[in-house]
Amino acid sequence: MEDNKTFPYRKAIIIFSALFVIALLAVSSYVTLRLGMFTVEEVDIKGNKRIVGREILKRSGLREGESSIFFFEKQVEDEIKKNPWIKEVSVLKEFPRKVTVTVEEEEVYCIMLSESGKPLYMSRTGRMLGTGNFDLGLDFPVLIGDGIRDPKLLEEALEILELSKNSAVLKWDDISEVQLSPVYGITVFTNDNRRIEFDRNDIIVKWDKMERIIKYSSSLGLEESYINVSSGSMGVVDFKEPAAKPGAQDG
Repeated sequence: MEDNKTFPYRKAIIIFSALFVIALLAVSSYVTLRLGMFTVEEVDIKGNKRIVGREILKRSGLREGESSIFFFEKQVEDEIKKNPWIKEVSVLKEFPRKVTVTVEEEEVYCIMLSESGKPLYMSRTGRMLGTGNFDLGLDFPVLIGDGIRDPKLLEEALEILELSKNSAVLKWDDISEVQLSPVYGITVFTNDNRRIEFDRNDIIVKWDKMERIIKYSSSLGLEESYINVSSGSMGVVDFKEPAAKPGAQDG
């Protein structure tokens, strides 16, 4: 009998609690939407150099006057990262009325030629960034050949460029062109007309072999025109004809 008497009382408490929560949510929504609390009044964009702020703002979907409660940072970040120039992005709500968007842009690592011959910027990870232009510059190593479509071969070509960044004998600035062939692998052409054949696989081992060849040749006062380190041997080398000394005559 006692349980039956207390049941309506418990039920009333549950109903009252539910009504209270609903009323609280209604009041919170009214205060937020009608009175302007937590309304975005400022969107601060940091870290952008090549991408204009309005492009980032447009992709973010953020609008002044919008409640900062009703958007999710991860969703905004994903939308902004659809721009190929965006490497990393962080969206921070600074309650009550400010949102800060911090971006890190991709750097141009090299250029690849499209099928139509158009120069396209590429990042270190092989991400296509956009069409080459004179404002940003075209003085980057160029990747060419059908082998660009092979992800593994492309990564090996980018690895060669990465190794050249720290090389004392074949620097990144020395490389003019990297040819990628499904049959012959990777061939590097330098600004001083050297041809270096790597083929594919074991790129670090082959790079080390090439550096040793160049250092040894330099110690002998010789300059290579062709180096082939594609096989397991020490490599094949052709040298440039030594420049004639001033005043020297034939015969």
